[in-house]
Parts: sequence; structure tokens; C-alpha cells
Amino acid sequence: MPPQMHLATIIAHAPAPHSIGVWRHPKSFNGFRYNKPQYWEHLARTLERGCFDMLFLADTFNLHDVYKGSPSMAIKYGLQFPRSDASLLIPIMSRVTTNLCFGLTANTSYMEPYYLARLFATLDDLTDGRIGWNVVAGFSRSEAANFGRDDVLDHKARYERAEEYMEVCNKLWNSWEPDAVVMDRETGVFADPDKVHRINHVGKYFRCAGPLSVPRTPQGRPTIIQAGASAEGTAFAARHTEIHFAVRASVDGMKSHRARLDAALAAAGRKPESVKVLWGLTAILGDDEASARAREQAMMARVAPEAGLSLMSGHLGYDLSSLPMDKPLENIAISGVRGILDSVISDFGPEVTLADAGRRYGCGLAGMRIFGNPRQIADQMEAAFAEAGDGFMMLTTDYLPGSVDEFVDLVVPELQKRGVFRTQYEPGVMREKLFGAGAQ
Repeated sequence: MPPQMHLATIIAHAPAPHSIGVWRHPKSFNGFRYNKPQYWEHLARTLERGCFDMLFLADTFNLHDVYKGSPSMAIKYGLQFPRSDASLLIPIMSRVTTNLCFGLTANTSYMEPYYLARLFATLDDLTDGRIGWNVVAGFSRSEAANFGRDDVLDHKARYERAEEYMEVCNKLWNSWEPDAVVMDRETGVFADPDKVHRINHVGKYFRCAGPLSVPRTPQGRPTIIQAGASAEGTAFAARHTEIHFAVRASVDGMKSHRARLDAALAAAGRKPESVKVLWGLTAILGDDEASARAREQAMMARVAPEAGLSLMSGHLGYDLSSLPMDKPLENIAISGVRGILDSVISDFGPEVTLADAGRRYGCGLAGMRIFGNPRQIADQMEAAFAEAGDGFMMLTTDYLPGSVDEFVDLVVPELQKRGVFRTQYEPGVMREKLFGAGAQ
């Protein structure tokens, strides 16, 4: 059997997870409300029907307020806002599926390790071992303000804190030995005290006594997901991650990123095959390439340039409102975020103006974008997979949940016919589904 690609989709508990104007599309949320169980049950059933590995829930606590120093644009246009608690969706979706796994974003900057370790242990139990933790280290000042902080830690300190955070969580998840629970009805012994341990952690950032209040769960610990691309983020991924989410606009960019990750893995004493990389991918369907590109243009027409620039400003941490809207980005001289702007130029082209970049960025079209009918989409995915492995994180496109339905009904069968995507799930918990039976 040829290598099999992995597929996930990224979404958020919000009216516009990626494309700012998705809620404006006349077909969006027909028969559904994005904040009600029926919508999430439908998405989960659809993705399981398509044999997807995972539904990945992006999340944050911030409100984008960098553009013009105000949150007005974020509130006006719904820029990844409002956003409800995503963790409560997972029990809902797990009850209508048996194999689909779930990735949940949780922040090491604003949650105590004990709380998070308990949350993920509980979810691992409720899903029968189908939960992954997307580890993020908060960088937004508006997030910090929501938690009573005057400022954020610098980049290096955030990862230093995240490193200790992982240490505490792993100690807590291991505080129950696998056979600690006895549940002997005759003697009345529920658990063996000698097999449940305090951790007594005292570190730079955290103190925690333990043990965890949840016994050992099906996976033991959640599958670890991470998306950091900085030097510190890559080194952190090399030590901890099992699924790495990366955004690159070309196959050459994917290969370069993978080579850098593999070098970091080797330095950390891990093998390349210990980490699956999922590449951000936007697939826009049509009757042919021309009609798919017309669909993209219609998506961009629903995005006000200032809305996209407000979102971009929030992600960059730099107020773009003072820059000329009609000037090519490559001719704009600013300091501090040049590298990030260069990646935008690489994605969108050197002649793209700030206004056009805002429209495109507001559509959530980062990473590789492919266009065409189902066969053409499958051709491009198969070619990229052959060069870069391991699979793709699909970004939702112009309307929900219909664009997910379209991909599952039209593109997945094409991939399955070619033998590059599964027709049934592997047994086991999330880690075993990804890496094979017995994976720990």
C-alpha cells in the first residue's frame, strides 16, 4: 500500500473562523447556528464520514485591537470574534463519532498547569483517547489584559515558561500508575495509595503538589500538537510535539521547513518519523480552475480591506493603519515585522498592495492555495503529498458547513480512488491512529 496522507480541518467556535465574510455567504449556516450543538454534530459526522484524522479547534482569548489602537474593526467585522469556549464542544462531537479525533488549543500563559492537565485527562476519558492538545504560548497584549497582566512575557521567556508547563503536566499525567485503580468491591479498596504519587514540583514559574485528581486515561497524556515556527518554537516542537502544523505557500517552502524541523528533532534525539507535519491548505472547488478562481474573487469581495488589515495587524502586533493602502508591500519600509511581511509578499506576490493584501489575508488564504474541480484538486494534493508528506490541515473556505461537505463528498473519493487516502480508520487511540498500534 502506498503512503497514506493525513487530513484535518481547522475551525473555531466563532461565526467566521478564517474567512472574515464567511457568515455573509447566503448558504452559510443554513439550518444551523454556529453556537448550537446541531452544527458541531453535523461537522463531526461529516468529517468522520470522510475519514478525516482530526477536527482541530483554534482558540484564543484576545480581541484584535492593534489596528488604529482600537478593537472597533474586530467587533464591527467579526474578526475571529466573538469566540466561545471550544473545549465544551468536544464531548458533544465525540458522542456522535467513534473515530474522529479532536485537537484543542490551550494556552500555557494564562491557565495553571493543574487545571489544564485535569481538563485534558477528562477529555481523554470522555473521547476514549481521541484528544490532542495544541500547545500555544500567548503573545497578545489584549489576552494579557484580560487576565490582569500589564504586559506579555518576551518570546524567549514564553517558551521557557511553556517548557516548565509541559514538565508539570507530564508529571501530573504520570502521577497515577497504569494499574493504580483497583475497585475491589469486597475489600472496598478503590485505588492503591502506593501507586498514586504527589509530584511536589517547585520551579521558576510553577509550584504544584499533585497528584492529579483524574486516574490514568486511555492515552496517558493527550497527543501533542504545535505550530511555532520561530527558532524557539521549532526547538520546542522538536522536544514535545507529535503533530506539527505549518503554513507554507509552496512545496519548496514545505521541504525547507521540514528539513529545519528534522534537524531540530535530531538535535533533540528524536527521529523524523516521530512527528507528522500537516501543511495548511486552502482548496477552492469549482467546475474548473477558472470558476474556482472566480469563487476566490467572490470571497475577497466580501472582505473590507480595513477588516483584513485589522486582522493582519493583530497577528503581526504592528499597526498597519499608517501605511499607504495603494503602495506595493515590497516598497514599504518598516522595521520589526519585515520578516512577517516578507512571508505575506511571498504568498501574494511582490506587487500586492496593502489593500489587496488585506482582502486576501481576510479570506484566510495563508499557505498553499489550490484551485479546480475535484480531480484537479486531488492532482495537486497528491503531488504536494508526494514531495512533502505527511498530510494537510484544511482551512475552511467560503461558507459553512457546506464547504466541508463539498470537500468530503467530492475530493475525498478522488483521493481514495488513487490509494493515497484511507477508506477506513485504524483502530486505537489518537496516537495509534497516527503512528500505528502500540504507539506511546
